[in-house]
Amino acid sequence: MSAKARRVAVIGTGPAGAIAADALVKEQAFDMIRVFDRRAGVGGTWIHTPHLPTAIPSLSDLVSGKADVAAPLPPQLPAVTPVSEEINGHQRRFSDTALHEHLHSNITPALMSYTQEPFPDKLSARTLADHGPGAPFRHHSVIREWIEGIFTRGGHEKILELNTTVERAEKVGNEWILTLRKESQGRNYWWRETFDALVVATGHYNVPWFPSTPGLLEYDKKFPGRIQHSKHFRTASEYKGKASFYCLHTLVVVVGGSISAHEVVHEILGVAQTPVYASLRGEPIPAFGWEPFLHPDIVVKKEITRLDPETGRVFFADGSFLDDVDHIIFGTGYTFSVPFITRVQERIQNAYRRLPGVYQHTWDIEDPTLTFVGMLGGGFTFRVYEWQAVAVARHLAGRAKPLPPIPEQLEWERKRVAEKGGGKDYYSIAPNYGEFFEFLRGIAGEPAPGTTGRVLPPFDDKWLEIWTGMVTHKIQGFQRKRKRAEEAKGPVKAKL
Repeated sequence: MSAKARRVAVIGTGPAGAIAADALVKEQAFDMIRVFDRRAGVGGTWIHTPHLPTAIPSLSDLVSGKADVAAPLPPQLPAVTPVSEEINGHQRRFSDTALHEHLHSNITPALMSYTQEPFPDKLSARTLADHGPGAPFRHHSVIREWIEGIFTRGGHEKILELNTTVERAEKVGNEWILTLRKESQGRNYWWRETFDALVVATGHYNVPWFPSTPGLLEYDKKFPGRIQHSKHFRTASEYKGKASFYCLHTLVVVVGGSISAHEVVHEILGVAQTPVYASLRGEPIPAFGWEPFLHPDIVVKKEITRLDPETGRVFFADGSFLDDVDHIIFGTGYTFSVPFITRVQERIQNAYRRLPGVYQHTWDIEDPTLTFVGMLGGGFTFRVYEWQAVAVARHLAGRAKPLPPIPEQLEWERKRVAEKGGGKDYYSIAPNYGEFFEFLRGIAGEPAPGTTGRVLPPFDDKWLEIWTGMVTHKIQGFQRKRKRAEEAKGPVKAKL
């Protein structure tokens, strides 16, 4: 059934939170909409945080699923408490972002932007040099400006509450009670607010995920700082060769076969010691295939099977090993985390890298006044967030098509777990893009007469054609880079 909420809270001001806020406002059905974000500005994971020192506070907690815990609350509220590392530390709270200095979008603007908010035709000098004036890539600063524009053009600044962390969201009776904390002038100010419904748009790029690897924790303890995650990659200059008796070198192994691994490998080429080693568990993502790894200065290795904390040796599944490794960068993705909603966090900790108990990646099955926008992947981001946001807004306004009965929602989840397991396969909407978009459009329906509600157009099969051809620019960039290196070296091929 559809809900009928008067007061709605949105958590997060990234692309998902921005469109959720806009859809709610344009529905013209709510007495109060409040948008909270723990950072000082709008943008979510598209805020660049190079000023924050990078480190993993506890690799053991990450691997065991005990990281990103809920903050302890003052015994009485409202309250004022001093700033502390436990409450305010960016590493402990995973509030730094995954942006590096040259990070660009990798999805065509025609599919990434929202229907009423096109991306600006603004290319960075690096994109122009590497891909030419027709390139679809936008620097992270352009993306953040675009997100900010959704709030400013819509006049939504008045519903924003920045520098404010939602520390707890608890359902008591028919209301959501939010415990909030604002950091200001060296103090934490705590209070509570009450809502009828909650839209969680905090993303899933905050808490790094590491594969289970024998010796990982012992290796990290023996060689602190050697184990890294792509979230903390900031600039290639950090991997510049170090002086030894014989040469200048920094030996780097990058783990993973997806976008993060591609970017890190190619950022440090020409800076770190060559070759750079790329360790893959299986095949790379199909969209790009092996092309990102064919550069003559990249050597592909099988997955890491063991890390020796005594010698520092890194062993691979093909029986080979490497000594004197300076950095092992895991480009292995992230895990979900919503520590402020205890019952959801407990479900996450008992599942494998997915958001359990949620129907179609959007509605909490137990309580459909709890909704999620942007907790998915597989392509058509950010565009699919708009379809989620409108369906959620209309659902909370009591104007949407009713959700199916709870047993049917549970069966959807059961079948998906049986077929996909967890991880990216579970939360990816690929390859059934049209089916998912049309499902959400069917739930949303048309705007109520006389309102400014957003209209969702039917899924256009031409989008699939654009999506299929989208990777061409990136692949051609890898090919040009490889060709230049081969011409400089002579006829050398990457080792597979």
